Amino acid sequence: MMTASDTTTGANDPVALRDPARLLLPAVLLIEDDPNLGAMTSEMLQPDYRVDWVETQAAARDRLRRAGYDALIVDRRLPDGDGLDLVRTLRGGGMTVPVLVLTALSGVDDIVTGLDSGANDYLSKPFHFVELEARLRALLRGFHAQSASISIGDWTLKPGSNAVEDPDGHSVALTDAETKLLTVIAGSPDHVFSREELLGRVFNEGADMGTVDVYVSYVRGKTTRGIIDTVRGRGYRIGSPVAQ
Repeated sequence: MMTASDTTTGANDPVALRDPARLLLPAVLLIEDDPNLGAMTSEMLQPDYRVDWVETQAAARDRLRRAGYDALIVDRRLPDGDGLDLVRTLRGGGMTVPVLVLTALSGVDDIVTGLDSGANDYLSKPFHFVELEARLRALLRGFHAQSASISIGDWTLKPGSNAVEDPDGHSVALTDAETKLLTVIAGSPDHVFSREELLGRVFNEGADMGTVDVYVSYVRGKTTRGIIDTVRGRGYRIGSPVAQ
């Protein structure tokens, strides 16, 4: 039987090393402790998504420290507590990734609690897989529309175009890695990112801590030093550069 530890096809997908086209697929973290449902859901999603499947909040936190995801699917009744605790923690830390709660707790009060805790959508078990897929597509469409441009002080980041516009409207080209670095940091404006966290979420395996500093320097050199703030002893957070 497939187990959660067997599924590493998501943000750190080894198959993508052999099939680079899979890198273009959205990465989904599935947090589900039921072995049958977890295996089935992971397998059904894999043609269209890169899926990592874990069974506990602790394992999910570990994956999220090391990699970035386009969406999370979260069960509530997990071995180490209510999955909504994880959602609240992520939202409290400024993480904006879309979250779909998938659970047998289907009462109106349960749904309201889930949405008020930071979930973007709530699907009750048992469910039709086609509905799960449709809801996941809708979540990703909405999130990508919101992130079509990101204001950073008087600058505007356009992730889809690998570019950032200065206060005068002039476009500055960025590399894929520079765009991803700036998008990740700007996506959680109240969060201070450690170098280890950025290394896992932005760069490929084999990169070292110095890579983070180098690319922060590249982004600052192309734009303005104030676009990324250094928090001494902790890491980096997004700045608020203004026109001079």
